[in-house]
Amino acid sequence: MEMIILNQSNKITNVLSKLLYKTQALASLIIQNNGEIVNFEKTALAMVDDPAILNVLLAPNGIVSDVYPKAGNEAVLGLNFFSKGAGNKEAIQAKKTGDMVLGGPFPLVQGGEALVGRLPIYLNDGHGNKTFWGLVSVTLKFPQALDGAELNSLGERGLAYEIWRMSPDTGGKQVIASSPFYNSDTPYLEKSLHILNAHWIFRISPIKFWYQYIESWLYIIIGIIGSLLITALIQHAQDLGHIRSQLEDIVYKDSLTGLLNRRGLFETLTALMQKDEPFSLCYLDLNKFKFINDTYGHSTGDNVLLFFSQEIQRYLRAVPNTFARIGGDEFVILFHNETTEEELAKFFEKIHHSLQSATIVNNNDFLISFSTGTACYPRDGKDIDTLINHADKNMYKDKQNSPKRFRGSTRES
Repeated sequence: MEMIILNQSNKITNVLSKLLYKTQALASLIIQNNGEIVNFEKTALAMVDDPAILNVLLAPNGIVSDVYPKAGNEAVLGLNFFSKGAGNKEAIQAKKTGDMVLGGPFPLVQGGEALVGRLPIYLNDGHGNKTFWGLVSVTLKFPQALDGAELNSLGERGLAYEIWRMSPDTGGKQVIASSPFYNSDTPYLEKSLHILNAHWIFRISPIKFWYQYIESWLYIIIGIIGSLLITALIQHAQDLGHIRSQLEDIVYKDSLTGLLNRRGLFETLTALMQKDEPFSLCYLDLNKFKFINDTYGHSTGDNVLLFFSQEIQRYLRAVPNTFARIGGDEFVILFHNETTEEELAKFFEKIHHSLQSATIVNNNDFLISFSTGTACYPRDGKDIDTLINHADKNMYKDKQNSPKRFRGSTRES
């Protein structure tokens, strides 16, 4: 069941992230035109390419001025995202943090329920200062937004599911989605889902109790027949225990690279923080990786990630560290000992230099580059979220201030 919940969790995260990040096209259009709304409907038409997308909105200063499609969504025009009501907390959080925020599900003014992604837009005033322009928002039909995660397939495996969160409005448990035959009394396995700012809990359990399966009683009767069969069953149980132990190891490892995954990293971070000794956290993000996936396919993209992780590990052998892959093209390195910024800069410069020559992956030549952001414990944060957010923001500054270009070409046979 651990492997099933892991795969299904990844599907949920990937499906929602793909839909939410469509707002970036509109945000880029507004920034390029210095805050003017140009060709909104044309751009929005290209974005609304999935039946789960209800609409996309522009809200200068938080007040909705444009919506696509307009038919059936007229009631949302003039809505102030910062006024009291469902979704206002997410809008305020987006403006405050400067990051996209996921909200919902909650009722819509035009009827129905939806998830929303609020993306804040900041413009440069020409003097190095950023001013808040407003919000770009995408509204996802709910529960249709989860269709791509294929949750109904769990029923074919004899499993039920429930997705829930702690409501930011009531502070109580809010069930987001569940199987019609979900039974909270049955044993369950659960996993945390971190989608942008949202923290959801995904839980799966058998549809029936063990004693409701005829096979269970057959095993009991057969076991009573003789000690030889009892011995065989004990051995079988030991084998299952061994398999369970192996699956628990898999839960903490990234299946592609063999590195720690997000869960494994968080447990390591917790252990390091309990020692209360200084360490450095470095956030790495491949540049133009989406272009690789879209142009050369996911198989080539996976091999690029594998090559990159192996190259980083080659340089990490000499220092105490923890290396993890926490997302598609996102990696984290923990340097367990106190490390100066100069030492980190020299370390990453060596890696950048080694990647300057073309790398051959799946018969394609690539120049691979990456952006980095660093945070030091306890100087930059004393909890996991603060520390990672600090490193993540520094990484995006590096990406914006020193853009590293990607080049790829196909080798001729």
